[in-house]
Amino acid sequence: MFKELLSSFFVAFLFFFVVFLINQVLLFGEDILSRGADFLSVAKLLVYSLPTILAITVPFSVLAATLMTSSRQNADNEFLASSTLGVRLIWLYIPFLIVGMALGIGSFYFNDWSMPRAAQGFKQVYAELINKSSRIELTPYSIKKYGDKLLVTGPAGEEGSIQDILIIDRVKGYDSNIISANNVGIEFSEDMLSAILSMDNVTEAKKQQDGNEGDFSITQARSAAIRIQLQEQLSNYSATAPSEMSQATLARQIKTKEQRLTTRKEDHRSQEVAVLDRLRLSYDSLSSNNESSAESVQTGTDPQHRPLSTSQDIASVLGALASLRNQKIGDTSLQIYRLEYQKKIAIPSACFFFAFLAFPLGIGSKRAGRSAGFGLALVLAVMYWALLFAGQTLGYRQSVDPVFSMWMPNLVIFLTTLVLWIIRKTTKGHFL
Repeated sequence: MFKELLSSFFVAFLFFFVVFLINQVLLFGEDILSRGADFLSVAKLLVYSLPTILAITVPFSVLAATLMTSSRQNADNEFLASSTLGVRLIWLYIPFLIVGMALGIGSFYFNDWSMPRAAQGFKQVYAELINKSSRIELTPYSIKKYGDKLLVTGPAGEEGSIQDILIIDRVKGYDSNIISANNVGIEFSEDMLSAILSMDNVTEAKKQQDGNEGDFSITQARSAAIRIQLQEQLSNYSATAPSEMSQATLARQIKTKEQRLTTRKEDHRSQEVAVLDRLRLSYDSLSSNNESSAESVQTGTDPQHRPLSTSQDIASVLGALASLRNQKIGDTSLQIYRLEYQKKIAIPSACFFFAFLAFPLGIGSKRAGRSAGFGLALVLAVMYWALLFAGQTLGYRQSVDPVFSMWMPNLVIFLTTLVLWIIRKTTKGHFL
């Protein structure tokens, strides 16, 4: 049984791995190739993408392997032969569960260890490509765009520098600001978001905004440096996403965010209590004001000092109170982190649930065999992926509980398995 399961797993693993690998290549292939990446850089990026591919490949491979095995054994009447020899089918069910549980646990720990390291390596290689492609753009005798600036370069200088350069700032028109310089070198900031040009013999011609037509000013310097925003920022790669964190790191981040959210809610309640106290004082002051006015009318005197609180003051306090009560204190990022925390557990756990489902589905299928089992596995994989996407969408947009959102596909598989066993009990008179 174990031999049959593992051989089927190997075949299914190759299929799903190639499919997801091709999908990953298509996702960033155009961007990487447009930067003139060499073969080694492309190979590194693919290697660093492997943990993400394996995270979803392993569960689907377990699904296909268990379905192929149970369908093949059903087609060859092995279950009938085992029952005839006195071997209960539950003993054939146990290897499915063991394989599913073992691969699920192994997949979880592998993902938790490899994903943070792979994400860091991917960012580093991608940053090097950005650096390299940006250097290539500053080539002799060329016209290139860096954000809102147009660079016109002259002949090459020593050690990769440019002898002459013309920088045209296009924010307020082509004639608003023009810089010419010699001996231009380029460096990059640590966050790889901007390029720094160091220049000699700098001359800047700047149009006067408040002057007459054609008025401009000239500024000269022996040396200067100008920071230019890169055409494509690395904002998506500069921060660590929740999917790139380990389970322990993610748990600490969630705890920190929960503490911050609790502090914000307590501050909000304190502000509301303060406004309510102010409202009570305003009503008390207004009541005292009315009583003083009544006494003044009776005695015929006019008070020298009236209370400051008026009906306008009360209206402003009521407005502030309504504004505070309408504020929704929450943290969208906290929900995302919670969803990712549950997702990191739910997807590897699908290995067990797939194995739990595959056995009754295989022995109860009318069309049995490896090919039928593999085809059914593809259909179930698409359905599982759709349920996972729907759960993640509900958790993010509708603020559904992350546990239910991410575990909903596994729950559907579990309930489906129970229904299959009940049907088998009803039709056959026994479970196994």
